Amino acid sequence: MQFLLFIGIALFLSALWYANNEALSKRNKQILLVLIVLTIGSGGVYEWQNDKKSAHNREMANAFKQGKTLLCKDKEISNESFIFVSGTQSFIPNENNTNDKGVVIDIFTCKLK
Repeated sequence: MQFLLFIGIALFLSALWYANNEALSKRNKQILLVLIVLTIGSGGVYEWQNDKKSAHNREMANAFKQGKTLLCKDKEISNESFIFVSGTQSFIPNENNTNDKGVVIDIFTCKLK
């Protein structure tokens, strides 16, 4: 998908540079180029943040599965009283944990204890 996006942007930029001066002025070409660069830059920042969040989530899930205790929203989360739901990337109390019934804790709020 990223390769196709790159090809599309390259073709669009080529078309801009070779367009007739009467169709697009030099100023309009520069504005479009700046907008494209800003769009690509914001997409890169989004991907970087998403990769960082995914790595954190994997690290927390692996630690939980290894039996380590996590600290999430001032609660201690362990596999003795909580279960990990991979679909929602969250922790919910197991059937033995009646004190936290109905609590759902997002894995992104966790850190190693």
